Amino acid sequence: MRAVLAGGGTGGHVFPALALARELRARDIEALMVGTARGLEAAAFAAEGFPVETIRVEKLRGTKVRAQARSLVLLPQALMHALSLLGRYRPHVVVGMGGYAAGPISMAAVLRRIPLLIHEQNVSPGLTNRVLARVASVVAVTFAETCSLFGRDVVVTGNPVRREILEADRRKALEAFHLDPGKATVLVFGGSQGARRINRAVAEALPHLGEWQDRLQIVHATGERDREEMEEAYRIWKGEARVLPFIQDMASAYASADLVVSRAGATTIAELTALGKPALLVPYPFATNDHQRVNAEEVVRVSGARLILDRDLTGHRLALELQALLDDPSALAEMGRAAQGLGRPHAASHVADLVSQLAEEGRGERSPRRAGRDTGPEIDRW
Repeated sequence: MRAVLAGGGTGGHVFPALALARELRARDIEALMVGTARGLEAAAFAAEGFPVETIRVEKLRGTKVRAQARSLVLLPQALMHALSLLGRYRPHVVVGMGGYAAGPISMAAVLRRIPLLIHEQNVSPGLTNRVLARVASVVAVTFAETCSLFGRDVVVTGNPVRREILEADRRKALEAFHLDPGKATVLVFGGSQGARRINRAVAEALPHLGEWQDRLQIVHATGERDREEMEEAYRIWKGEARVLPFIQDMASAYASADLVVSRAGATTIAELTALGKPALLVPYPFATNDHQRVNAEEVVRVSGARLILDRDLTGHRLALELQALLDDPSALAEMGRAAQGLGRPHAASHVADLVSQLAEEGRGERSPRRAGRDTGPEIDRW
């Protein structure tokens, strides 16, 4: 059987798609990834032997008028390209993993009458998935709170997380970063490019953490542009830190961490909750529909994280939050348990169940019906 996965661009779309592709390959389902030439998907999927196709399409929302006009002009061309691609590849199912790259391929699937599954990773659905939900065979979502926003039946699966993230060993992780197992470890990151607001807040917080110099170690993904500035800040602090422009081995970074300071993208939330990692979440304030804040609030609601809005983020505030949590290991542990209660570590398998079912129907092995009715007791249906 063959499946097309469409989406990508940022790691938030690419890594769940990669986790799903691996699960499908284990079930002997061929997976083709379709994304944009500028996204992370080409390198990530090709590195693991998955075929990749690119389509020219650009973001429609959150851009200037001229960029929106160019995006609208490209849409018909992208749809024609998508129709041709599906005609050549002849998949049994198409999976839209979110983002503007998924739109043309998903619409082409509908026009070619290929079963379509769309997956929404955030609590608040994006424009592409709101539109596609009206015509998709199945809608899968990460959070139960999303169900009422689509106005149709959906399946709660969670957001696929890569297996190496779930299976990393803490002892080996500490060794990988040359960290002391007797110290508390804080992981700081803001996405693949870092987050300048978080970086500066950490630099401002360090002078307030003098008493923690001998008890705290920090792993910090700064992005390339802030690396030198942050290295200098840590030298002045004189505490233990690992400063990296980008963390390639996120599995070890998570496994080593006692507390995480990060943005609140969908993939980050899925990984934190699947692992049961307590976090200080600083949502990116310019995300479409403010979806990172909504994601963060869902974890805060169950007491699995604390929230600092970007406009309220200062070095002093961050230092106070860090000290309060690090000084109370039992509260930190309770936060981790609360976060884990929201996690769905088997999401990749659950989504793959739906894809397998739709692929069988697309191949004509079952009579057409709505997927998701017999996907097992662990999948919530709404």
